[in-house]
Amino acid sequence: MSKSDDSDAKSPAADAANPDPAEAERVSDAELRGLLRGALVSDESAPDVLRGVQQKLRQRSHGKFYDDVWSTAEHPPVYTYLLTSALMLAVIFAIYAVLIPTAGEPLPVTNEPAPVQIISPSPSRE
Repeated sequence: MSKSDDSDAKSPAADAANPDPAEAERVSDAELRGLLRGALVSDESAPDVLRGVQQKLRQRSHGKFYDDVWSTAEHPPVYTYLLTSALMLAVIFAIYAVLIPTAGEPLPVTNEPAPVQIISPSPSRE
């Protein structure tokens, strides 16, 4: 067989193994569009990784880490935060109410300008 016979006798398997570059580009564009569309769709069933990691750490550490209700609660304790901040505000107002009467009246200040010496004195030789 000559070289020209080899090029004329192309088999379908050879066409599938060496596709046309433009055809391969079109296929990859379609695949890429599909991947992008799939990535843009929001998945509402995302796993709660943080909760699982905290649970594994608690089990492996035998309760040393994440053993309190604060870190393992499903919802943050909003009322506890509000109560704590209200108590802190009450303490600050109580301290203010106690310290205001002890402040007294301000003393008058006499602002007399200090003398300014424009020319520096000659250095004294000793």
